[in-house]
Amino acid sequence: MKIKDVSKVCIIDIDSNSISKSDLIRLKRLFEQKALKKRIGIDLKKVLDIKHDFLEFLQECSFKQKLSLFNVNNETYLLLFVSKYDKYVNIYLNEQDFYEDKRCIVYRRLKLLKSA
Repeated sequence: MKIKDVSKVCIIDIDSNSISKSDLIRLKRLFEQKALKKRIGIDLKKVLDIKHDFLEFLQECSFKQKLSLFNVNNETYLLLFVSKYDKYVNIYLNEQDFYEDKRCIVYRRLKLLKSA
């Protein structure tokens, strides 16, 4: 896990396929230290597996300040939508959108279609 502090934002890059317990502990500490001072964004480009502990962390953090996620793969995005945890975070397409606080994915209307 790499942490970049850039002026008014803090960017966290997860290097592995999943978010480990140690990563989650570091995220909690970082959120406690910087939540009121900076916007926090988590890069999920390499993450393929999300566990329930991380989803609970997103929900807990939303009471103080919403975390932001970007570079989210389709499966993770769908998991957030179906489990309704997407309302606890701001989702951006990439790091530049997060940094500029532009083009947040707001209308997440997904539908299940019957296959022919």
